[in-house]
Amino acid sequence: MPLVSALIPTYNRADRVGGAIESVLAQSHDEIEAVVVNDGSTDETRATLEAYADDDRVRARHNDENRGIAATFDRAAAVADGEYLGILGDDDRWRPEKTSRQLDRFAQLDDEYGLVYAGGTRVDDDGTILTEVHPTVHGDCYPEILTEFPLAPHSSHLIRASCLDAIGGFNTDFPAAVDWEVNIRLAREFRVAYVDEILVDRQFHGDNVSGGALTGDPAYQVAARDRIRRAFREELRAHPKIERRFAAAHEKHRGRVAVGDRDRRRATAHFLAASWLDPTVEHLGSLATAAVHPRLYDALAGRETSPAEVLG
Repeated sequence: MPLVSALIPTYNRADRVGGAIESVLAQSHDEIEAVVVNDGSTDETRATLEAYADDDRVRARHNDENRGIAATFDRAAAVADGEYLGILGDDDRWRPEKTSRQLDRFAQLDDEYGLVYAGGTRVDDDGTILTEVHPTVHGDCYPEILTEFPLAPHSSHLIRASCLDAIGGFNTDFPAAVDWEVNIRLAREFRVAYVDEILVDRQFHGDNVSGGALTGDPAYQVAARDRIRRAFREELRAHPKIERRFAAAHEKHRGRVAVGDRDRRRATAHFLAASWLDPTVEHLGSLATAAVHPRLYDALAGRETSPAEVLG
C-alpha cells in the first residue's frame, strides 16, 4: 500500500492541532504519517506535539520563527516520505475513510491526474453543520481556475508527491491564498478528479483566516485577488475572457467590502463595474439591491446572517 503523508502546518493552535493529528491516525488506510510543522508558535503547541514523540507516525518540526503558511507547507512536504501528500489545516478533520476513498479513485486514473479532492462540511465548534461543499470540477480546469478557487475544501486535497515536485512545490514568497496559487500551477500541468462524498470537516471559529462559513471575508478575497493578479498577470492577459471574469469578481468583493463599511455609494460603483464586466444574475442582483436593501448586504458583507433570515 502507498504511504500517505498528511501535511499539517500549525501556528498558535495548541488546542486544535491535536484533533487534526488524531483524525490522520484514525484513517482506515494504515500506511500513513502526519507531518506537522510548528510555525514559530508562542503558545503550548510544542508541548502538544511532544505528546506524540513516541508515535513514529507523527513527525514534528519547529520553525525558529513564524515563516508563513506557504513556507511551512513547503517544509512539511520536504520532510514527508509519502507517495501521496494530503493537505490538512490544523483546525480541520479528516473522516476515517478519506484517504482510502481517494486512493481508490487514483487507482482508476492515469498519470495525467495529479490531484483528487472531495466534499466537506463547514462546522462550528459545537459540531453543528453550517454548510456543505460538494465537488463539481473534474479534468482540465485551467485557465478557468484563474477566475476563482473551485476546488474547496483545501483540506480534502490528496496530491501525487511527484506532481507537487514537478511544479516546484509551494511558493514560499506567497503570503496568502496559498491554496489557490499552488492549484493554479498544478492545473496548468495536471488534471483533477474528485470523490463525490463528504470526507472532511472544516471548523469555523473566531480566527479563521478567510472569514466565516456563510459568507467569507470580502477583504481577504480582495487581498487574495490582488496577489493572484500580480502573480499571474501575463496568464490572465493571455485569456481575455478569463481576465474579464476575474476583474468582475474582484469588483464584486470590493463592493462587499464597501457594504461592510456602510458606504453604499462606493458599493454601488463596484457592483456596477462587476455587472458591466460580467453581467451575471449575481452581479446584476447585487447592483439592484445595493440601493434598496442594505440589511441584505450586511449578510453578504460577512456578517453571519443568512439572506433567508434577512428577507424573512
